[in-house]
Amino acid sequence: MRIIAFRPEYQLTVDSAQNRIFYQNFGQMRAATSLPHYRDDWEAALAEVSPGFVILSDMQVVNEHGVSLLAEFQAVEQLIVQRGVTLVAEVHVPGLPTRHYTDAVTTSQAMPVEYFLDIWDATQFLDELQLRTGTAA
Repeated sequence: MRIIAFRPEYQLTVDSAQNRIFYQNFGQMRAATSLPHYRDDWEAALAEVSPGFVILSDMQVVNEHGVSLLAEFQAVEQLIVQRGVTLVAEVHVPGLPTRHYTDAVTTSQAMPVEYFLDIWDATQFLDELQLRTGTAA
């Protein structure tokens, strides 16, 4: 696994052997009004995976006031879709409105997303998917 970015707001890691990206938001994301390296970080991560890759996305902390960042998030999502993502496994905390905030981004570009309540279930699902489809590197 290679760390692409470890910023106060998020972490972005790539496992080229599994053709998988891991993305995690941190508490600072809630207060973020700009993310100057976000697109560049994602471009670097996407350069290390092949079409058919998957993303494990820990969205238990999201930017609730992301209106100022929405265009940036959607631009990155478009890059992800264009690169050939097979599936994004998003992890959300039950009972919190985090999925509502991410839906504002993901539904606009028709990115394939499955929702999970914990990292373990999401990881297992992606492992099985990649075995079935042969999309791991």
